[in-house]
Amino acid sequence: MGVVQPKFDPRAFAEDIRLVIWDLDDTFWDGTLTEGGIRYRDDHHALVIELAARGIMSAICSKNDASDIEALLKERDLWDYFIFPSIDWTPKGPRIAAMLGQIGLRAPSVLFLDDNPMNLAQAADANPGLNVGLPDLISGLLDAPQLQGKPDPEFRRLAQYKIKERKAVASGGVEGDTIAFLRKSNVRVQIEYDAETHLDRAIELINRTNQLNFTKIRLPEDLQAARAELAGLLALNTTDAALIRVCDDFGDYGFVGFYLTERLHNVRKIKHFCFSCRILNMYIEHWTYAHLGHPPMQIAGSVLSDVMQRPVRVDWIEPTTAQEMCTAKADPMLRFDHIIARGGCDLASLMHYFALHTDDLTEEFNQPLNGQMFRRDHSSFLMPALETPLNEKQHAAATLLGYAASDFTSQLSVIPQGRTLCFLSFWADADIPEYRHNETDLSLPYWLVGAQNHDLIAKTELREAVAETDVQRQRLGILSRDFTHQGLLPDVEMTRRYTRILDHISQDAQVVIVLAPERGPLHFANPDRPSHPHHQRLNVNLRAVARGRENIILLDPADFIEGAEDMIDLNHFKRPVYHRMYQSVIERLSAEYVGESDV
Repeated sequence: MGVVQPKFDPRAFAEDIRLVIWDLDDTFWDGTLTEGGIRYRDDHHALVIELAARGIMSAICSKNDASDIEALLKERDLWDYFIFPSIDWTPKGPRIAAMLGQIGLRAPSVLFLDDNPMNLAQAADANPGLNVGLPDLISGLLDAPQLQGKPDPEFRRLAQYKIKERKAVASGGVEGDTIAFLRKSNVRVQIEYDAETHLDRAIELINRTNQLNFTKIRLPEDLQAARAELAGLLALNTTDAALIRVCDDFGDYGFVGFYLTERLHNVRKIKHFCFSCRILNMYIEHWTYAHLGHPPMQIAGSVLSDVMQRPVRVDWIEPTTAQEMCTAKADPMLRFDHIIARGGCDLASLMHYFALHTDDLTEEFNQPLNGQMFRRDHSSFLMPALETPLNEKQHAAATLLGYAASDFTSQLSVIPQGRTLCFLSFWADADIPEYRHNETDLSLPYWLVGAQNHDLIAKTELREAVAETDVQRQRLGILSRDFTHQGLLPDVEMTRRYTRILDHISQDAQVVIVLAPERGPLHFANPDRPSHPHHQRLNVNLRAVARGRENIILLDPADFIEGAEDMIDLNHFKRPVYHRMYQSVIERLSAEYVGESDV
């Protein structure tokens, strides 16, 4: 079997080149250092600097004495422009393979230059896909389409790789145990939810990463088109997204990751999940995927990390704020032993942010169930868990409308010990009527999309219009036959229920109640337009019950909506609104808990 013949034609590069590996003797300079002297090539010196200014790295793989090379290149002020220098007398193929593993690059994005065809062939054989070339290739590198890179006049990419190099050197003293080394490195992660401010970096990560781009769903190459498409996704209330910034004792890696998930019926699915190879083997992607709750993700092509089949429990990463990122030891972020959220899609949007503050998050949200949308944000489904459970006949009656016994349970029935934060949203109480079962006196809400707050029993045409399946038509028939319309909850019943719920929750637990929005997008064009009467009534009752309770925070969306452009409709807002709501709650809770610790 013959050796693999190297390819020397830059037109044959498989993809953009991100790293050039230099042999030194008779390649970077003329002559051999150990055989009587060299002629230093200033043009190659300038080439290395120009490549770095394009964001393309240079490394060394040379057979020489390392101390002599370091001294020479330091004298020429070029040593720090090379990353991961490999200078010894061992074969170059395995050394290049080890180098690429440390740096986190695939062979097709790397070019190796050497004057010895045998070295080139050996390197190509040991690193399938590696681009290799003789020194006569060097003069055309700057004009090659695959080496245009991206302008980096401040050499930020070089600085990031030098951090990685120092880290690799330091990790050699931990007996090869990567995780043991990471535990000593004080790794901090900032989740930057304000993705709009860093839109271009998010686009760069989506379109330019490969080895750690799990979905490989690209945006348009045209920057303006990419900005418009990504901004449109970020504006949706069903989108959760953030950039990931990483810092450790070796330096600040900057924004090295981006994720974007989409929620359908409050079930999250990953659309974008991509990371720079600069953080390869730091398990940042594992930590992020676990933080998101391991949602479904369709992996495209090959990636250098397996977050799904080989999950790693990453307990050495400390989430922190931008202000604390690069301090020697970041102050701990506000944490809760338990967070329980019960309500609608408003809470689903908020919990994306609050998940960072607990390892035990319970989400009881609206969801499609048994052929219809189950509205957990109606208090009728919570009260049996706190008061008298349904009896056997009442369960049978509820089953007729598609409800199961589990629909009347809640984690709120037993508030766990420890620091607990509860979120409540009862928007359905304002708009969805109840129906009383004639035989058992069980009162239940029943709702289909389009029914609004109308009486489904009295309006035959409405029943025909909203029923989309035979199952729904059958249930509407049962509703008309066996139930009586009671209407929306009266004020006295709202007050009774909310008082019972808040009395049940320990005074040691913090409770956030999200008020219903009273004014929609049309109110900004017509300020005299009346507020939504049902939402207004709900809020009056919630405010009355919460008055005087020190552990209650009333969160009014109106305080965080700056204009009609922030709203999708009355009940749904664009993503930045939920982020502002989150920031407000965290600031208030942080101040309260700091106050407690100072007493």
